[in-house]
Amino acid sequence: MNRIITFPPFYFFSAILMAPFFILFFPSWTMIRFPSTLIGLPVMGAGLYLLQRSSGIFNERRTTFYLAPPDVFVREDVYRFSRNPMYLGALIFILGLCALTGNLLSFACPVLFFVSINFFCIPPEETLMEQTFGNEYLAYRSQVRRWI
Repeated sequence: MNRIITFPPFYFFSAILMAPFFILFFPSWTMIRFPSTLIGLPVMGAGLYLLQRSSGIFNERRTTFYLAPPDVFVREDVYRFSRNPMYLGALIFILGLCALTGNLLSFACPVLFFVSINFFCIPPEETLMEQTFGNEYLAYRSQVRRWI
């Protein structure tokens, strides 16, 4: 039986590695040229900031990162606006990287990342949060969107 990989860093690093692949093997799809591609740098910076900020909050609160029973329910700071700001930051970073490459095919990377995270990683995490924190998590989930 095949098992779907539900380890989020796998999807993140796969997307990062795939983007340059498209430049090498599909150069004719490079439609955005330098210096316009530099718009990707501040986008990557924003994604990296959000990723760092949200994971930093987890570190400060000493809670788990993935599929271990959490003992702390984080809902402050960036978690007031998104239930998954780490994934959102990663997605923004990948979008910036794709803009930096200038290759239109590379924009398949953030789409694949989004689909993978949204359908394979987040549901088990939400189930675990619901089992651990019950109505408190359900109330939070009804007030804060999954992404933005």
